[in-house]
Amino acid sequence: MSGLRVSLLVAATLAASALEAPAQVANFDDRPTGFLTARIGGMPADAWKGTSLATAKRLVAALPAAPGSRALRDLQFKVLVSELSPPPPDGSPPPSLFIRRVEKLAAMGEAESLNEMVRNAGAYSDPTAATYVANALMMAGERQGACAIVRNWELAEPFGRRAQAACNYLDGDKAAAGAVSLGQVDGPTMMMLDMTRTQPTANLLRSTQPPVIRALVGMKSLPMATRLEIGERGEALAIVEATRLSDLYLEAVNTGARLPPAIARRAHLVAVARGAANPQEVVNSIGVVYADTRGSPLFPTVARASATGLLQLPAQQQFAGVATEALRAFLLLGDKKQAQAWIQLAIAAAHNNPQTLNALDRLMPLAAIAGIDDPKRLPPSEVNRWYATIRQDDPARAALRGALLVELFRATGIDVPAGSTDLPEAPPAGVRLVMPAVATLQALQAAGAGRRRAEASLLASLAAGETPLAELHPAGVAAIVRALRQAGEDHAARLFAIETAMAYGL
Repeated sequence: MSGLRVSLLVAATLAASALEAPAQVANFDDRPTGFLTARIGGMPADAWKGTSLATAKRLVAALPAAPGSRALRDLQFKVLVSELSPPPPDGSPPPSLFIRRVEKLAAMGEAESLNEMVRNAGAYSDPTAATYVANALMMAGERQGACAIVRNWELAEPFGRRAQAACNYLDGDKAAAGAVSLGQVDGPTMMMLDMTRTQPTANLLRSTQPPVIRALVGMKSLPMATRLEIGERGEALAIVEATRLSDLYLEAVNTGARLPPAIARRAHLVAVARGAANPQEVVNSIGVVYADTRGSPLFPTVARASATGLLQLPAQQQFAGVATEALRAFLLLGDKKQAQAWIQLAIAAAHNNPQTLNALDRLMPLAAIAGIDDPKRLPPSEVNRWYATIRQDDPARAALRGALLVELFRATGIDVPAGSTDLPEAPPAGVRLVMPAVATLQALQAAGAGRRRAEASLLASLAAGETPLAELHPAGVAAIVRALRQAGEDHAARLFAIETAMAYGL
């Protein structure tokens, strides 16, 4: 048996001690594995076409567990769980591409999806895969599912013994608690902390590791205020789903949990938006929700958490007063059909209303980038008017935002000849910006041009990495958008562009 050492704080999945894992018992790279097909939102089965197996393994292994972009995070997740034909064998050394995907899904905190992929592949028989799944399910609070794997399948050691002790405790054997050392940050530890109502350390509560954040959000022994604070942070980091945070807000309101005033206000507003019985109630609550977070980094989080109410809202004349607020959310959510309807409503509301017209001018550049009406050219006079509004809002950051706009216009297929508008061609000097690594961008551009869809998708995530979107260089952002569109991922590319524009303050 070979030794396997995986640190949880790096891979965020297994105990930080040596694991004696038997060799893999099957080659899962000889057939498609995954559960999403192109028909239900996955990638085309041939998405790996043109990519070598060695390259695919290397890219999956290098992926960030918590990309700074939700759009790119969702895209890499789609690659990992789609039912794709793997690249042909090329003699590259183990582990397999399947195990690399297992590792990365676990590191991303995607326990339920990981379990589904491994179950569909019949891979519980592989001790490494079974260990990752059991640990991930424990981290996610899925105790019964985790313990079913612990009891029925061979696991890597010493994780297996610790997991068995935690499951024995779950079954009522309180003496088993001593066999689970709480010095390691893994599934058995998180499971025992919750069952024994032991307070996690301050360092653990501040963790940015996806499985840990998800475990803490679901830990009912923690105060609701703590869970919500971690949940909001996790949603902003694209780790916690907006629906999960929305459910937590609702639970806090329904149980009368004691919350800090700001969190209590957000919880109440999202609960009202979700529970609104008619469109007018939705309008009233959405208006308050968005006004409360206007200009705040929390706007995307609150918008996504209240999306259930928003998606029920028809674009009718009596709701024109919140048209620009609703449009912001639909652009962020990537709903072109709704965005188009609300743009028309906002335009109608802007007649003879300078305030509404200014608000619309702030959003029209984003509508163009999102592909509403799919413009190929923009009237320079309109672009200059939009830019004048940007300069009026924040003169100090206007040039940087203008440089991002011109890059995004061109990357999304809009022809903006140099010098034809007032938009600057480059960011101002002295601004701290992060340019993706040259080699990564070159590989991304080649994958996009070659329409190597899965490869380009993962390289996009690697190019952006965990860099805050507001710090990514406009030219680097544009290169990612352009390559993704070439590879066939236009929707993800435009969502990433909108995310970045909003992070820049547009």
